[in-house]
Amino acid sequence: MIKVPNKIGFHTGPGGNPTGIGDYMRALDAAKIPMVLKSVDHYGPLFEAQEIMKRSNVPHVLIFRLSDRHGPDDNYKYDTPPYKDPNYVNDPEGGAELHWRKTMAKLPPEFDKKRVWLEVINEVDKNLGDWLGRFAVRIANLAQRDGYKVSLFSWSSGEPEPNCWETPGMLAYLRLCAERPSQAAVALHEYSFIESNIFHQFPFKVGRFQYLLQVCDKHNIPRPRVHITEWGWTLDSVPGPAQAINDIRRVGELYARFPEIEGAAIWYLGPGFGDIANKAQRLIKPITDFTLKHRFTVPEGSGAIDVPEISSPPQPILPDPGTPPEPGPPPGPVTPPQPVAPPPTPEPQPQPEPEPTPEPPPPQPAAAPNAQFVADVTIPDDTRLQSDSTFVKTWRIKNTGNVAWGSGYKLVFADGTAMTSQTVQPVPNVQPGKTADISLQLTVPSKRGTYFSDWRLQDDRGNVFGDILFTRIIAIDNRPSSSAFVADVTIPDDTRIAPGQSFTKTWRVKNNGKRPWNSDFRLVFVKGTAMTTQRSIPLPPCAPGQEVEISIQLTAPTRQGTYFGDWKMRDDRGNLFGDLLFLRIKT
Repeated sequence: MIKVPNKIGFHTGPGGNPTGIGDYMRALDAAKIPMVLKSVDHYGPLFEAQEIMKRSNVPHVLIFRLSDRHGPDDNYKYDTPPYKDPNYVNDPEGGAELHWRKTMAKLPPEFDKKRVWLEVINEVDKNLGDWLGRFAVRIANLAQRDGYKVSLFSWSSGEPEPNCWETPGMLAYLRLCAERPSQAAVALHEYSFIESNIFHQFPFKVGRFQYLLQVCDKHNIPRPRVHITEWGWTLDSVPGPAQAINDIRRVGELYARFPEIEGAAIWYLGPGFGDIANKAQRLIKPITDFTLKHRFTVPEGSGAIDVPEISSPPQPILPDPGTPPEPGPPPGPVTPPQPVAPPPTPEPQPQPEPEPTPEPPPPQPAAAPNAQFVADVTIPDDTRLQSDSTFVKTWRIKNTGNVAWGSGYKLVFADGTAMTSQTVQPVPNVQPGKTADISLQLTVPSKRGTYFSDWRLQDDRGNVFGDILFTRIIAIDNRPSSSAFVADVTIPDDTRIAPGQSFTKTWRVKNNGKRPWNSDFRLVFVKGTAMTTQRSIPLPPCAPGQEVEISIQLTAPTRQGTYFGDWKMRDDRGNLFGDLLFLRIKT
């Protein structure tokens, strides 16, 4: 048997309330206990942590991630690999190269690539396992080339399905992790999604890492390092310190049995999410004290995996029984009692009849709303739908909690593309144990491509709960594109312009086709003299039936003569369409 310290630490970000996190780091370092610290976008705490690590060489677990909110001047999605970009749908390796270049350009100069794990994506699409595996292999190879260590994939709690790990690309990444354990690892998220029971639906949420290890064992792949980069109860709540420590004791004992689990980071000391930072901050000192004082006694070596089939009901986890009391001294000889004369019997006195004591009401269970996805009633995943068309998505769900859904309960948009301006929708009244259909009217985006939308139920206190309600559609567009020339707004034909002079040519055109124009539609040079190095420009947005002005900056040739240039529209599929836009000048 061996003694293992608590592996559950903290997750932080810019702002919020990390008061006391420095004390946590220094106390654990002084005790030679590895701390666990994950930070998103904010390098301040990690800078202090890596400096501590340099001095002590304690193997602290430090993780950093850039998010989609990295900067208002940057539209790149750092959380999400470009798997929906048409250029990379069939080229995950090329997508990895793009993602790595973008990430490298934004890392802070203080980043210690020898001591800090880089988490490059977050809560990715569980249905793209093979693409993501190939992407991850390329990312890991690029990271090794540049001297970094990476942890992927940061799946949402309850994801992915075990068979996702068994795709060729994913197995290739797991083998790479086995070959380079100090350079490549697996990142997961584990939330209970309810505050009252950290082992709710165990092991499908907290404890789900065992399915990953099970797949590795099945394929004779050494188990990888695992980082639980987000851990906790809900996105906007934590229990009080007493319950939190008890939950950490129970989950900590599970993690202690698996040396592959290097650490878990409690969500969250950063901003937003219902003031979660101030709630989580109250746990810093109790967890510091617990980690300093408590050790889990577990068998040496890798833990035995004991997970049921996916269809099996959750198995309860008993709390840590703690250490049995020390035995006391053996009992001494027993002295027989001496006879004592009985006291005189008093005369009986009349007593009032006692008032009957009402029986206390039975304790009521704590309210625990929950919901289980049952079926897609309409629009199965990957249904192909016409761009800009509307559709009704209906899910069948079951109330698996112990409270009715009533006034104040809502369906709220959580992630992806909302496809509606109404991101909060009422839900019907549903009693525990009953099923209901919940519907949304959505609009297919204008641009072709694959889109997903995640929705969650929310109770009357603002807490999200239950399974994610998910839809994924493929936007197609077979409508014709067309345009009609309306007028020369500037530079009528045969205008005289001085040689070498710059000028702006503007045409007014009408969208007389069936498709709206967006930035993927362009005006392109086709014949004559271009009079510019810019051979194409994006079209301004324009709905069918509307008119718009299109301008381009040109420069007259330096030699005298008559010059013309022909330009045409090109759609997002590369097809030329519409009237010719003509220019003729004299110099």
